[in-house]
Amino acid sequence: MQVPWSNEEWRRVAVFGLGISGRAAACLLRGRGVGVVAYDDRPLEQLDTTDLDRDPGVELRPGGVGAGELRGLDGVVTSPGLPITHPLIEAAHRLQLPVIAEVELAFFLLEGEVIGITGSNGKSTTTALAGAMLEAAGRKVEVCGNIGAALSSRAEGASGRVFVVELSSFQLETVDRFHPRSAALLNISADHLDRHLDIETYRRIKAAIFERQHAGDLAVLNADDPLVATLEVPSRRRFFSSRGEVADGCYPQGDAVMEALPGAEPTELFQRADLPLPGPHNLENAMAAALLARAHGAEPDDISAGMRAFRGLPHRLELVADRGGVAWYDDSKGTNVAATLRSLEGFADGAVHVILGGRHKGGDLSELRPVLESKARRAYLIGEAAEELARVLAPDVPIEAVGTLERAVARAAADARPGEVVLLSPACASFDQFDNFAERGRAFQRLVSELEGGRLGAQAGL
Repeated sequence: MQVPWSNEEWRRVAVFGLGISGRAAACLLRGRGVGVVAYDDRPLEQLDTTDLDRDPGVELRPGGVGAGELRGLDGVVTSPGLPITHPLIEAAHRLQLPVIAEVELAFFLLEGEVIGITGSNGKSTTTALAGAMLEAAGRKVEVCGNIGAALSSRAEGASGRVFVVELSSFQLETVDRFHPRSAALLNISADHLDRHLDIETYRRIKAAIFERQHAGDLAVLNADDPLVATLEVPSRRRFFSSRGEVADGCYPQGDAVMEALPGAEPTELFQRADLPLPGPHNLENAMAAALLARAHGAEPDDISAGMRAFRGLPHRLELVADRGGVAWYDDSKGTNVAATLRSLEGFADGAVHVILGGRHKGGDLSELRPVLESKARRAYLIGEAAEELARVLAPDVPIEAVGTLERAVARAAADARPGEVVLLSPACASFDQFDNFAERGRAFQRLVSELEGGRLGAQAGL
């Protein structure tokens, strides 16, 4: 396999991490005839090695290995789950091996336009919306990246596709040559500070999405977020705002969302009613998606049609049940403070029974208190962060430390009255009690389904 950025041939390459991205990268390399040495810190019994363990061109190295085993390799592909301080990555740099991210490996093999989307919150919804708008415009679209399917798993195929790629800070941390024709940075709030140390470092990593762009490319930025709006980028900047007019971009005006272009009268881009998702944050997501789709050929009618057909993503403010007049919402993807605040703002004051907690990723949990004072009927605290949440919320917010999601659902079911809401929006990661936010969301939905007949209350000891 000829590496596009070097004169060297890759014959045997290390892949670090065997999650979704690592497995996809290994399969992509094998399809190009490259031998793979696949490393993972976890023992073999904890790994999904489907499509790899019967391939004689793949050497599996589970359970952690010494840096000396990297000698004789031509390069390294990293998965987003591994921090740049991982001993194997540091060892690869010492050996002067090329180290690239999985998304960058795939990028050089794509034949089509690339859209990149990042931000602290709203990435997946914006990515899916942009894909729906472009599909309505008749484009062949691959929605991939951090949203689910790795970019490497979509690289092979017909030319002329549009790749709409969600990118996390973990993925952007190691990119160097990734160059999306259009890219959006939706917002910046304290997130993943357990890995990125401080907000400025986190902002710099997010802004890397624009670094390789040219003057003819597009950067979509949030005019209402000062950490985003002030970014200097090499490409054309277009803005979205929910608070007021912008000179180049889009903004709401009455029931319509208007598109502004320099030197022209604003025109209607879509109607608010076209968007089936609740909350002002989803209007912002839709505006960002629309500006990206416009750059790749979508007309206003395509944007409206794409939105009307869209029904949202699982575990993102998803209405899962209405039982006895109580609405149950799964927002398990609300893994930081800003995401939970955005979800809360769409509900009536004093009507929300909210489930909070999990593994704290950094940021100030006390920022929840003012909004919870007005919105929350009660907060049920679970997981590792329960003690810290209790400390910053009490006595201003009624709280109950329940420990587990099962007990939280049971207590909320006993307390909530018709017209009120039960909201799982934890403001924390799931990794203390679940493998990921999706598993936590599925557990919540299952527990809600078990409320009938009193099964859950009995199981929880209530």
